[in-house]
Amino acid sequence: MSDDLKTAMRILQHYPIKPIYLEKKTKNVLKIHCEKRTYALKRTTIKKQRNILKLYSIFHDFPSLGIVPIYRTTNGNVFVNDSTQSFYVMPWMEGSIVDEKNASILFYHLAKLHKKTKQEINIPLVQLENVYQQIQNKWKRNFNLLEAFMEQIEKKWYMSPFELAVFSYYFETRQAILFAEAKLDEWYNEIKQSPHMRIALNKVNVSLSHFLLDPKGKIYFINMEDAAFATPIYDLFLMFMNLSEAEPTVSDQNVQYISDYEKVLPLTKTERLLLVSYLSYPAKLLKLVRQYQKKKSEKGELEYCKQLLRAYWQMKNTGYIALKWNEKLENDSLASE
Repeated sequence: MSDDLKTAMRILQHYPIKPIYLEKKTKNVLKIHCEKRTYALKRTTIKKQRNILKLYSIFHDFPSLGIVPIYRTTNGNVFVNDSTQSFYVMPWMEGSIVDEKNASILFYHLAKLHKKTKQEINIPLVQLENVYQQIQNKWKRNFNLLEAFMEQIEKKWYMSPFELAVFSYYFETRQAILFAEAKLDEWYNEIKQSPHMRIALNKVNVSLSHFLLDPKGKIYFINMEDAAFATPIYDLFLMFMNLSEAEPTVSDQNVQYISDYEKVLPLTKTERLLLVSYLSYPAKLLKLVRQYQKKKSEKGELEYCKQLLRAYWQMKNTGYIALKWNEKLENDSLASE
């Protein structure tokens, strides 16, 4: 028996559960098969216990938001600690994973989560300026590294396949960076006029696979251990990055998802500007260029080229969403004049 299974059997002694066999599903999740029921044994860290308890307290106040319950031990405890690890038991939820075909359901429920937990906070101008400067400086450093890389490879007689691809994508990448910086400037000029923003409970590691659709059509939020309060566009940004990383999917369907979200929680002008800025910025592509320059990764040339192509697709896909929503911003501004 592996160490993981031995640990699991020891943890399960704290519950009125008699397992028939244990099935490893992921690094931190075991499926516990019993005679009549199945359970999930999840591993986390002791440091995350407080966040999980706070999260369940929030969901308790909003029963319409689905979250899988946690079972208590025979002593009434929520967690069982083992060294630096912490474990808890939940029912095993059967259902279908949300995918691209019903992603609009996900955006609807994300909007519900954000709407029910949103708060207005004031931001000191000094803090706001610091955030703006940090982002601006980081993006400037990345741009300078890209320019230096281009100068370096332009001097070569023969470029590597990766270098040739970066050279081919340079003009579009540069345009995306400049557009993102312009939108960031607009965001800063807008928000400093009224330095307050909305925060809401964000899933943080949001992806389609972290939402379960049960046979009755109810959505359950799973893998919520890292949930935290932040601007609601953080979840939206990560969702669009995940939806746009696989292949070219330039379509108005992805643009429509923001409209689906806004039917429940309309975004403010500053939120829209920040979302457009982040979606425009080719972060993944620039990260690969940095890695290639420093040769810190063990990836070979072929793998670098594969990942660069996916990063290019992502830049084009999210850039299309950003351009469409920028058009909407400009049209709304003209309509309000």
